[in-house]
Amino acid sequence: MMKEYIKLYQKMREDYYQKWGAYSHPESLQDFERLNQKIFEEHLKKYNDSTDKVLKTKLYIDLLLDKIQYFGYYSAFCEGNFETLNNTIWQNGRTCLLKGGTTHSGTAYTGNIIKGIFTCFACNDFEVSESFVPRALPLLKGASYTENVINLFHSIYYKDDEKLSEAMSKAESFLMKKKLTGIAEYYVRFFIFLAKKDVDGITECLQKLCEAYQKQGYPIKKIDKCFVPEIHGLYRLVRFLDEGLFEKIELPSHKCFLKEFEEWQQKNKFPKGVQFYEYPEMLHDANRILQRTLPEIHLINDSGKFTMDVEKFAEELSGSEEK
Repeated sequence: MMKEYIKLYQKMREDYYQKWGAYSHPESLQDFERLNQKIFEEHLKKYNDSTDKVLKTKLYIDLLLDKIQYFGYYSAFCEGNFETLNNTIWQNGRTCLLKGGTTHSGTAYTGNIIKGIFTCFACNDFEVSESFVPRALPLLKGASYTENVINLFHSIYYKDDEKLSEAMSKAESFLMKKKLTGIAEYYVRFFIFLAKKDVDGITECLQKLCEAYQKQGYPIKKIDKCFVPEIHGLYRLVRFLDEGLFEKIELPSHKCFLKEFEEWQQKNKFPKGVQFYEYPEMLHDANRILQRTLPEIHLINDSGKFTMDVEKFAEELSGSEEK
């Protein structure tokens, strides 16, 4: 899988060059740093002395931080270094959540936030749960797979049996719908089986999710299907909640699930990732944003429909203390 990722990254890089006459995907750390400097000079430098901290924070998240996504994994796979991979997962997961928490979407939980949460779990960064799935979170309607996943996860995480009963009922109703995608179905089923501590069910769902990720269409690229950290995150979540149950689960057998990474995790006692790439002094605001304590999300209730208060999240993120 690592060789395939490297090959797909290089193809993506060349395809972009053939289309636009320039390279957008860095091949080396020097390339990556030149790209960051260009972004700074063209888009961020003029806000250096701005007193609008919220705007500045949003610009760094939107224009700079997610540039590391593919390059970070590419670097880790070129090195064959699982510690680098673990740290890249930390940075990508955090960036995904920062983007999801500051972007208007018209819904409480986007697929991007779900991706961010479970990517964080893949590097043993579970503290994001308290911020993005806070204890005070109300039961969501369960109209989408993301809402059902959050309902079930919240109930299990906080050991709320009463809420779990309602969440299970909503999830079962959701699964009766026609034309569910494999991603939607098996994410929800995974959490139902997790609540029931059903070893075979959990094992099957992890395998089915690997397969479902391969069937996604645009805007998911082939390289996105090559390595899926979210499935590692779900697998690792079982361990976080119940080590005895975790020991009975079988690893998925699929090229997008990196067994060698799980062996490294076991051998190294499941270390929490840290920031993979530290930005230079010129871009130190990026480090500050990544290292800040994530604020607890707030929802806006509009006639029973919940949306995320992204402005409040951005304000609290901009004003929160560094760790």
